[in-house]
Amino acid sequence: MQKTRQKKDKWKGNKEVSIDWKLYDKSRLSECRRILDLTQVFHGLDQPVQRREFQLSQLVVLLLFKILFGLSCRGIANATKDLRIYQALGMKRAPCYKTIQNTMNHLHSMVLAEINQLFLPTHTQLGGVDSSGMKTHRKGAWIQVRFHHYQQKKDFKKIHIFVDLLSKKIIYCLVTKGTASDHKQLKKILKECDWVRVDIILGDKGYDTRECFNEVTSHGSIPGIKVRKNASRKARGCPSRRRAVIAQQENMDDWKQKMKATMRCVVEAIFSGTKRRFGEYLFSIKARFRRVEVWLRTLLWNVLIYPR
Repeated sequence: MQKTRQKKDKWKGNKEVSIDWKLYDKSRLSECRRILDLTQVFHGLDQPVQRREFQLSQLVVLLLFKILFGLSCRGIANATKDLRIYQALGMKRAPCYKTIQNTMNHLHSMVLAEINQLFLPTHTQLGGVDSSGMKTHRKGAWIQVRFHHYQQKKDFKKIHIFVDLLSKKIIYCLVTKGTASDHKQLKKILKECDWVRVDIILGDKGYDTRECFNEVTSHGSIPGIKVRKNASRKARGCPSRRRAVIAQQENMDDWKQKMKATMRCVVEAIFSGTKRRFGEYLFSIKARFRRVEVWLRTLLWNVLIYPR
């Protein structure tokens, strides 16, 4: 029986790549140097001057290396000593693992949020908000069989981020429990981001509430939130949502082009990139330390992101 040959049409939609790969490779090779240079950014953590053998600005850089390479506190302590990283940081000797671990006690998420503003512009055209889950326990199958400790339910935390879609940098992040609703966190995020001006804020159907539309409008931005299929055209105290419902029901393609809604996928790409580079697990146990860890991941992403 003779097989029929299917004609494969040549794909004409070739994507134009405008990335200078030489500069990209050069940027990747200088990642460790850029992290070491962050001691000047964290210099404010050393004030007021205290009688410490190791400065907090130096220890925070070691925490960033820990997250970047996915090491334990003992592992980064050994690497600091064997690879002489402590000399590059200006230390007299390498700190022990307990000193690096106790650095989390002296950090606060609000201080790290202020430091993060140094890497961001004060005005952007497009912003996006979304959430994703992060695992909290690294328990493999062998650990469960060996110690007879089986997990009945996998615990996870929800990470909410507000992103500059043009520079691919994270403006603000928030950690909540896994069952928290997305639309309830938008007000908290925009309240902490009053220093940045965003023209259009994009969001998925999880933010389709009148409260979210009003919060985005009061922030001085245009809500680019996709509404549900059965959305009502009645305003009911939210004229911005009424305009969005009418525009999407009459011509969805025109609304997407006007709001540049296809750029919302950048938020998903950032979640994917951070999990691939820094891991899918949170190594901290306490809630306060988890907030600090997420902010350290945010700073690390904003420093290492390649501008495109």
